[in-house]
Amino acid sequence: MNILALIKKTLSWLDDHILTLLTAILIVLIPLYPKIPLADLIEGYIVRMRLEDIFIAFTLFIYCVQLLRKKITLPNNMLTKLMLGYIVVGALSSFSALFITKSVPLLESHVFKLVLHLLRRVEYFSLFVIAYSSIKTKKDLKLFVITAFLTLIATIVYGFGQKYLYWPAFSTMNREFSKGMRLYLTPTSRVMSTFGGHYDYAAYLMMSLTALIPALWLVKHKLLKLVIGITALAAYWSLILTASRTSFGGYIAGLTAVTILLATTKGLWWAVRRYLLVMAVSITMMLTIGDLSERFLQVVQSPSAMHQLIPWIEAGKIEEYMFKTKDFFL
Repeated sequence: MNILALIKKTLSWLDDHILTLLTAILIVLIPLYPKIPLADLIEGYIVRMRLEDIFIAFTLFIYCVQLLRKKITLPNNMLTKLMLGYIVVGALSSFSALFITKSVPLLESHVFKLVLHLLRRVEYFSLFVIAYSSIKTKKDLKLFVITAFLTLIATIVYGFGQKYLYWPAFSTMNREFSKGMRLYLTPTSRVMSTFGGHYDYAAYLMMSLTALIPALWLVKHKLLKLVIGITALAAYWSLILTASRTSFGGYIAGLTAVTILLATTKGLWWAVRRYLLVMAVSITMMLTIGDLSERFLQVVQSPSAMHQLIPWIEAGKIEEYMFKTKDFFL
């Protein structure tokens, strides 16, 4: 009888917390699990099904079940409405492309690609509503923050391992690499850690830094401040190793926006002096580590650089040229 009571209690607890557990697993799984394909959704297509797709679909199924049981409610905010509106417009656009403008041929492969791209947007948006509904208490939020922080540290460590210890990478940047080829970085290749490309990794680091640095300013516990500071430095170093100009710009813009918000509550000088210190460290590191400064210089040199590509483009061998440059793998 005691065993039955324990099972009943466990199932009841699981029913109340299953979305929280699944969300925590997704926070770890999506960034950390290598982008190794499980199956082709469309034969020969670059987009392939991976483990996180299955787990997200399972979590979304559980979410819908809980929604029907009224254990949770759909977030009633403007962001949710905008997402739903986007999906509706995307569905109408897809219908128009197939039957009105006919810009997408009514062939099986093309229709599948169209539906696949729409479903991927639904998949992306579903993560927000799942995570939002999973946070019922401050304890849940704390669990997600700690999980995300530890996951960030793990991705940074693996990124350094790729750069300096010859750990493998799994890229999705072209059709062949996305088959799950094990690759190793050359000394001048851009770090991608556990992600499918350096741009994905850079975007992840940019968003993480936008939260980490303000946390460093606000936290008063000395040991925690030290841990956050070291992690932020390592994350920024990793951002430089990705050599992504767009994400660096996003990092500057995001940190500037957060500084403006903090200035309204903490005071202008409190926020500005911390911002200027971080910017000084950021620019110094950017100029002395990695290839990011060189990438910004290429913006000025890009017209002449483009002329070098014209013969390769005309010969239809641009991929061969790109494969030989330092931006890709050997």
